[in-house]
Amino acid sequence: MRANLIDTSSHSWSDVIGRARHDFYHLPGYVEVSAREDGGEPRALLVEDDTRELLLPLVMMPLGDGASDATSPYGYPGPITTGEHDDAWVSEALLVGERFLAESGVVSLFVRLHPLLNPVPPVGVGTLVQHGDTVTVDLTLPPDEQWRNMRRNHRQQIRQSLDAGYSVFVDDDRRHYDEFKRLYHMTMQRRSAAAYYHFGDHYFEDLRTALGDRLHVAMATVGDEFAAAALFVETDGIVQMHLTGHDDRFSRDQPTKIVFDLVRTWATSRGNRALHLGGGVGGDDDSLLHFKAGFSKVRQPFYTLRHVIRPDEYRRRVAAHDGSADPNDLTGPFPAYRRQ
Repeated sequence: MRANLIDTSSHSWSDVIGRARHDFYHLPGYVEVSAREDGGEPRALLVEDDTRELLLPLVMMPLGDGASDATSPYGYPGPITTGEHDDAWVSEALLVGERFLAESGVVSLFVRLHPLLNPVPPVGVGTLVQHGDTVTVDLTLPPDEQWRNMRRNHRQQIRQSLDAGYSVFVDDDRRHYDEFKRLYHMTMQRRSAAAYYHFGDHYFEDLRTALGDRLHVAMATVGDEFAAAALFVETDGIVQMHLTGHDDRFSRDQPTKIVFDLVRTWATSRGNRALHLGGGVGGDDDSLLHFKAGFSKVRQPFYTLRHVIRPDEYRRRVAAHDGSADPNDLTGPFPAYRRQ
């Protein structure tokens, strides 16, 4: 097998995307957006033999002295593959890729696996950490069955909101993009979200440029007020609920529920296979996960993969960063030398 790091202009990247099941997290343009947010360089690890390929999007973060670490872009950009293969081949390909990364000066690797595209985590590759479940609506089911699979109080709240005068629509032209951003920032402030999630205007504009027609906005209004909104992405049969927000004044009516339901019916009508709602905050089993689980009984676990590629260098950097940290503990914030 051969391994290489390729940049976003590589024809090999777009070629794999054209033949592999993928999500928007794997698109070169999205990886560029995420890398700009993180302050790194957008790359993909490409491992191939004569008939098969594995592509893993990465953000390369410089450490100085020619060293770096590699991390997944924000979201679920686990490895994607082409050709006939089994799970053992995926693990073998990742090990080949990690040996190449070690030779390239990479100290550690952090990968966010995709709950739908990586249902079987790699075996024998680094340390696997499970962060909880994510929720998926099976859009191949008849719409009335999807509706019955929702929690009863969700169905009741959706009916009540619509009867009370709420309206929902998909803003295909993104004329109300600024309203979405306002609602999103309001929600992040209310939740006291980490600074990372307070995306600036440049992020949203970069996202619109990178994703083009894949990016959509769903809005809920009551009268002439915008009550809730969701930014979602449609790619290769998968619809991802990327970011959401709502106006505090309408929290009691829970307008986000009718937005989610609109996206469900919209995605079904376009022949998509799955609507992935994601999980709780940081993968936790919390109130956000409980809310999402009201739309479907289907859950998939979310895993991250952590691998120390150059152990001596990793231990040296951990000790220099925090002498009390245990470099063998790979289950907490990783890599430990970047822990705040």
